[in-house]
Amino acid sequence: MDSLPTIQRQLRRALLAILLVVVIGVLGYRLIENLSLLDAIWMTVVTLATIGYGDIVPLTTAGRIFTIFLIITGLSVFAYGLQASATLIISPALRDARQRRRIQRAIDRLNQHYVICGAGELVDKTVDYLLESAKRRQLAHLEQLYHPIDAVLDHIFGDDADGHFPRLRVWLRSLFHFIVRKIHQAETLLDVVVVVTPHPAFAHHLRANNLLVIEGDPTTDEVLHQAGLQHAHALVILLDSDTETLLTVLTGRTLSPELDITAAMQDETLAPQMVRAGANRVIPPFEVAGKFLNNATLRPAVNDFFNTILYNPHSDLQTTALPLGADSPWIGQPLGSLRLRERFQAGIIGVRLENNRYQCTPDNNYVLQAHEILIAVAPAARISQLQQACRRHTAPLPTQTWSRPPVPTANPPAASDPLPAIATLSRHVIVCGSGQIARCAIDQLNPQRPFVIISEDATYTDELRARGFRVVQGSPAQEHTLQEAGVERALAIMIALDDPASSVLTVLNCRALSKHLLITAAALTDEMLPKLRRAGADRVVSPFQAAAAFVLLTATRPAVSDFLQHIVFNPQVGMETTELYMQDNSPWRGRTLQSLELEARYGASVIGLRLADEQYLYAPPGDHILRDHEVLIVVTPMQYSDELREQAHGSETRRPNTLRTGKTQPLSPAFRRSSR
Repeated sequence: MDSLPTIQRQLRRALLAILLVVVIGVLGYRLIENLSLLDAIWMTVVTLATIGYGDIVPLTTAGRIFTIFLIITGLSVFAYGLQASATLIISPALRDARQRRRIQRAIDRLNQHYVICGAGELVDKTVDYLLESAKRRQLAHLEQLYHPIDAVLDHIFGDDADGHFPRLRVWLRSLFHFIVRKIHQAETLLDVVVVVTPHPAFAHHLRANNLLVIEGDPTTDEVLHQAGLQHAHALVILLDSDTETLLTVLTGRTLSPELDITAAMQDETLAPQMVRAGANRVIPPFEVAGKFLNNATLRPAVNDFFNTILYNPHSDLQTTALPLGADSPWIGQPLGSLRLRERFQAGIIGVRLENNRYQCTPDNNYVLQAHEILIAVAPAARISQLQQACRRHTAPLPTQTWSRPPVPTANPPAASDPLPAIATLSRHVIVCGSGQIARCAIDQLNPQRPFVIISEDATYTDELRARGFRVVQGSPAQEHTLQEAGVERALAIMIALDDPASSVLTVLNCRALSKHLLITAAALTDEMLPKLRRAGADRVVSPFQAAAAFVLLTATRPAVSDFLQHIVFNPQVGMETTELYMQDNSPWRGRTLQSLELEARYGASVIGLRLADEQYLYAPPGDHILRDHEVLIVVTPMQYSDELREQAHGSETRRPNTLRTGKTQPLSPAFRRSSR
């Protein structure tokens, strides 16, 4: 297929040829027929146009021969010109050029938008997440607009659908809904995102989904200028090369000193250099994926709770940051006096104080102060009302530099305190894999806890054993390897293998060997998601999707992201989020949350509750009475987490028999000390 410059060159050549034929015709008729200049021009035009002759005709034999050659030459040149013109008009290259100009005009109108640089799986998942979220938000917004229309129609025709004019009512409802959809488009995050990618095929794919795309090298000033970086709010860099990421950070910081920059990196050792170059936050995607796998395996209720309020585009709930600017009417008021639950169905799960510390689930007597940021959960349709009510400050949130905190290195167990052998373990967790994602997950685990690692890599096996882990060397796809790791007695297994066939076979064997086992599997491709679920996995995690969702959260809602980092599992500040099961022998059943005095006794806060029907309640009220099979989502200092589990479960050795149900079974004593 010819490119646009090639077609334009053909058209220019055709125009020059037509001009040359006209000049030759005029000169020929003047010399051969001895016509005046005007008559020669007239004779040339009517000959080339083949419209017949009027009062002037060639009289000499030479003139007639010249006219024959002029007609043949003119028709050929005009045909060539018409072909070039038609090709230009219908050319996909021309449509692409028009689309690029339209996109550039739209970008030039943007202000405080987001620029995403990169290509490949991580960017693709980020865009998919944006598309799903935008679609969901649009539907929620339209539902709000439909409600008054439906109410008016109900008032006119009555609530009975089988009344006198049921068809007219349905027709009017459809008509008004159609008009609303056409004339009112709610702005979504997708409308303020510009993607910069160096790959033409990927750029074409994004344009087909109506995204604003700039094709070019994001390390150059010109391309980032085209993306409107000088008046953007944030830059998100998701490139495959850390070197190009570093150059893009430098370019972005040079073009816009106040820009908020989030960079994803492959080599975590480069984080300090990225921060020095100008990145506000540096995120290693594989480490994020490893953390997500750990939470999905070790804390499934916690993982599901945060998925529901943060990441799931199909969820009705959304978590947002509410900065209390100097103009906020909420300043100086007790939190309970705002009646957020009654007015907006909203709950406050955290507050970032002015000194950048966090407080979880403040009580109703907490008095709000200026420059604090509330972390609120509410239905997506009520978020805009909630933001307007607190008079959200128009200035962007202050940026904070965030980089990967050092992971505490667990020392090998002392000889006087040998770890229990694998054969004696029960209710333990198995981790399969030796690839990059599996290693990132294992690096965050404490070897003195009841973990068993299955690895085919002999060198990595020796390294893990030197660090104090229990390791079985072999293929996890083999039954005897799984049995050696005690899969029949295990509580959960995490499968993070690079080979798709081995992943599916491992899931099948695990499910055949144990019906109560919680199976979490990593799917490196979209095609693996349904296959692993059909094989028997309880949770299938797409590492790139998890990383993309977290990167997007960090770039668009940094206060929410920082809060999540602070509470989920943070050895640096000694905080973690754990789950407490209200099982058969739990002494907490029948008591209210307030009566437990968790804040006073343990410094713990209940931010969520999984009900018996597996629905989640955020920021549950203090008068909620705990019932069988409910699960508390509690943020607690790590020093109290084991004691909390012991008190909630009724015994230090009891825990759900399976994380798939609410049954109980004696637990290995090693789990007493920590969830990790």
